[in-house]
Parts: sequence; C-alpha cells; structure tokens
Amino acid sequence: MDSLSRLTIVIPSYCRPQYLRRQLDFWAGSDVSVLVIDGSPTAPSDDIVVPKNVSYVHDPAPFTVRMSNCVHRINTEFVAVLGDDDFFSSGGLRDCITRLDAEKGLVGCVGRSVRFFYQDGRILAEQRDPDSTEFPSNAVTGIDRLMSMYHPGKIGALFYGVYRTTAWSDVVRATYSRSFATGYIYDTVIRTLVTYRGPVGIVESVVWFCSSENPPVKGAPGMDRHVGFLDWLRLPENATEVRECEALMIDDLVRCGADSREDVSRAVRFVMDELRRRYEIKEARQDSLKVRARRVLMRRAPRWLKRLIKRLIPSSMGQVVDWTVVELDDLTGRLGQREITVDCADVAKIASAVRRSHEVKISLGN
Repeated sequence: MDSLSRLTIVIPSYCRPQYLRRQLDFWAGSDVSVLVIDGSPTAPSDDIVVPKNVSYVHDPAPFTVRMSNCVHRINTEFVAVLGDDDFFSSGGLRDCITRLDAEKGLVGCVGRSVRFFYQDGRILAEQRDPDSTEFPSNAVTGIDRLMSMYHPGKIGALFYGVYRTTAWSDVVRATYSRSFATGYIYDTVIRTLVTYRGPVGIVESVVWFCSSENPPVKGAPGMDRHVGFLDWLRLPENATEVRECEALMIDDLVRCGADSREDVSRAVRFVMDELRRRYEIKEARQDSLKVRARRVLMRRAPRWLKRLIKRLIPSSMGQVVDWTVVELDDLTGRLGQREITVDCADVAKIASAVRRSHEVKISLGN
C-alpha cells in the first residue's frame, strides 16, 4: 500500500480558479486524499472537474473559520497544508512519512524546499531556507524548544510539512480560534504551538515547491496582510489584541503540557520579543544603501540587461544583488550534488503543469 494513502493534503484557495484547476489536475489519480477549502466569493464555473480523491468545499467564510472547520473532515493519520499555487513532491512526502513511522517522538517532518516562478517560457528556481536544521540536541522539553526556537538555522516554512493529524488539529483549532488584525501573526502562533508539542524532523529530500507566480493574498477575510507585523505590535490600539494573542498561546500550552503557567508565559514572551527584534533588524536592513540600490537596479534595468549580467557576473556577486535563481533543471542537478534527494519524475510533472497553465494564460491573452 502506498504510504500516501495515509495522508490528507489541505489546500486553502481564494480567487485563483486557474491555479485551483491546476491542483486538481496534478493530484488526480494519486493515492493521497486532497481537501480543497475554497473561500472565493463565488464558486468556480460548472466545468471544474473534481477527481475522486479530492473533496472540494466551497465556503466563503473567513480563512480562520475555514481552517478551524476543516479539521473535522480529516480522517487520515497524517496531514499537510499546501498553497493553491504551490506543489508537493510525492516522493518527498513519502520520505517524511517514512521518518515519522521510524521516530514516533516527532510531531511532524519537513523537507527541503524550492521557490520557483515562470518567466518568458522558463521556470526559474532557487533553494529556500538552505540552512534549516533541526533543534539542538539539548532542546529536550517543550520549554527548551521554545527558548531555542530561533536557533541558528531554524526551520523555515515549518507549516509546509507532514504532521500527525491529532497534534496538527489541536494546533489549527487553537491558532484560528479568533481573528487578528494582521495575518502575519498566525505563522508565529502555529510555530509556537507546534514547537512546544514536539520536535520536527527534516528529511534531505525536496518536499515543497513554493510558487512565486502570484503576490501573496492580502485582502482575504480572516487573513488580512495589509497591516505589517511591526505596525501591529507598535500601534497603541492593538495593545489589547497583542496581549490576547499571547494569552491564546499561553492557555493552549498550559492545557496540553505539564509546565507551570509562569514558565510557559516566560517562554511565549521570549518568542514574541525575539520575533520583534528580528523584524526590527530586517526593517533596518531594508533602509540600507545596498538594499535600496539593488531595489532601484532591479526596477529600472531592462530585462535583457538583467539576463546578460546574470550570465556574466560571478556567483558571489549574484548573491549581493539577489540574482541567485537558475533554471529549475539546473537547480535539480545542484541539489543532487549536495546529496539532497530530488524526485525527477515529480519535477518533470510539476514543470509540465506550470508551463501548461501559463500557456493557457497566454492563449487567453492574460
């Protein structure tokens, strides 16, 4: 039996019917169960074809409500969340399940990830979070892990992996039990609640293909990203909501763990303070001369000139100007040289789906 039959992939979607159709085509015939929760104001047209292994739910409720409700529809041992324009490698998912079977103490498992986008007939890509590592060996308890949550090489995009359904459902129910003024806080809440519950493993396989084909959804009900994280923390009118967010995390961890409220509160406040410090450092970097110069260069240079420069400059200089993307096939080869497993059949299937969807856009004049 294929281990994917023990997994449900949850795909929240919002106003991207073309990419939703791409997902349905991609997963058709797979042993994995797929649950699509579509929050678009109107359902897709009647010509949408839903494969047998896919459950499609159209519910124009806020994102928080859709995520809270979806836990009741999952009856598999494992679960994973996927963006409606992203992809998972089936081979990578199997590797995650294999490790979870071997190490019962893991609450979840993630793999290596690739960011990709489509440009002028080419699929360009780069590795995301190449320095991600597991928690230090001395981070044994939930409190230890929270205090080490921002260790050097912390796991990037922690939510895009395979998780045991019981723990995942508890985390999702707590995280989305209320709405906050900024959608950027949910990732931190999820990371905090997952981290306390148990360690997350990393397999040396590419699992998640993160799409940069579309801008992030900002205005979806229940997932508003118009308010930045630092603005949310700093504005006086949000002070009560910030405290309520901390209280939500503290209450959940006290409920599921054995540590005192005092110890849990101290750890949660450390997480929030450290996150704020990191955002402030990032804010300062965005104002640096180098970053501003790069932004101007990227905005004003003609595309043909950018391509020429990318081919001629050394890789070290490419890092400076943030031109590190290569053709997807080239990246696949480089990852293999680093002893990262890449399912070539999955890559070919993903590349075909991406090209086909963009060729349709071009033929329709979009």
